[in-house]
Amino acid sequence: MLDRLRHHGHAVTLDLAEVTFMDSTGLTTLMDAQVHAERNGWSFAVRRPSPAVRRVFELAGMDRFLTE
Repeated sequence: MLDRLRHHGHAVTLDLAEVTFMDSTGLTTLMDAQVHAERNGWSFAVRRPSPAVRRVFELAGMDRFLTE
């Protein structure tokens, strides 16, 4: 879905407040989207991470990509 939205130039903001579990696969998917956004001027943001999501991002040293 992210690839399709990116291909069509749609801005994406993911609200992760209700996400109760995220593993490295989810983190990798979101980080790949962030890299594509930075390279191509695509608007992509991850906001309102649940405590579980925030923890995964913090452990990976990627919490700077989160917005409240």
